[in-house]
Amino acid sequence: MRNSLIILGILDDSDVEWFSKISRTIDLPTDEILIEEGIKIESLWVILEGSLSVTTITDLEKRFATIYPGEIVGEVSFLDSRPPAVTLVAAEPTRLLEVKRSDLKAKLNNDTHFASRFYRALGVCLAQRLIHLTHTTLTVSTLGVVDQDEPADAKVDTGSELDPEVLEAMSLASHRFEYLLERSTKN
Repeated sequence: MRNSLIILGILDDSDVEWFSKISRTIDLPTDEILIEEGIKIESLWVILEGSLSVTTITDLEKRFATIYPGEIVGEVSFLDSRPPAVTLVAAEPTRLLEVKRSDLKAKLNNDTHFASRFYRALGVCLAQRLIHLTHTTLTVSTLGVVDQDEPADAKVDTGSELDPEVLEAMSLASHRFEYLLERSTKN
C-alpha cells in the first residue's frame, strides 16, 4: 500500500489543498540523486511519476529496493533529525512533489488540528512499514525457533490487514492523490 494513500486518507480536504499550494513539482532525470545518505535533507517528497532506487552512495549499482508513485520519502528524517541512512536515486525520469521542511514545521506549529492528523498519518505509515518488515523477515521456521511450544506448521496470524478506518478512507485518498497529480502538471 502506498504510504501517501494512508496519509491522504487521514488528512482532510483543506490539508490536501494546503499541500498543493505550498509544494512545488520537481523533475529528476535518470540517475540523479534525490537523497544522499549522511546528508541532512530539508524536504519531504511525494513520488508522482517514475521511481526511485534505494541504494548506498558507496555502490550506486547495488539496489536494495524501488520506490514507486504514491510513496512519500523523507518522512523518517522529518521525524528524526539524523541524516538519512540510504541514498535515493531516480531509476527513470521521475516527477516529485516537494514540501519544504520549514513550511511543514510552520504549519504544524500553527495548526494543531493539522498536526494531529499529520502525525497520526505518519504513525500509521510507519506502523505499516514495521508490520511489513516484520512479516517479510520473520518466517514460520524462525518463529519455531523463538517459540518451541508452537508447531512449525502452525498458521501464523500476520496481522497485516489495515485498520478498517484507514481502509474506508482509501477511495477518498486515491482521489486526493489524483488531485495532487493534476495540480502538479499546472505548476
